[in-house]
Amino acid sequence: MAKAKLPATIDQQISKLKERGCEIESMEYARETLKYINYFRLVNYFEPFEISKKRYEEGTSFNKIMQVYEFDRKLRSILLAALEEVEIALRAAISNYHALKYGALGYLNASNFDFRHNHNAFMSKIRHLVEQNEDREFVRHYNRKYQGDFPLWVVMELFSFGT
Repeated sequence: MAKAKLPATIDQQISKLKERGCEIESMEYARETLKYINYFRLVNYFEPFEISKKRYEEGTSFNKIMQVYEFDRKLRSILLAALEEVEIALRAAISNYHALKYGALGYLNASNFDFRHNHNAFMSKIRHLVEQNEDREFVRHYNRKYQGDFPLWVVMELFSFGT
């Protein structure tokens, strides 16, 4: 069995970056950053600047890497916000179409889906989502008042993009 790596202090992490050719403009900035951003996460941003496994291109600096990291963080935030809007719109479109065509509980009937649809797996996923969210008020309400008969537009609120 392989031995686990020993943990490194923030100063040791900075030393490792320096040994590999990273210019540290401000030790204080590097220390503060590594307090809040895990070294293991941050070191991935150095990969495009590697010329060998233990050496970075000349001119690779901590500040430059942090600019790339910040750009990535902001872009991810923008994309996630846009993706959330698409996800919500898609769930609404699907539930509106299906519920109007087959009824509020039409999703319970396998014949309302394409023959390639694995309805048993789909229903199992819905049961699992309901169980995972049983502490949410609307889930408690539908379990109590409607004996767990969730209209499609309600159950869709439990779905993620992947579901």
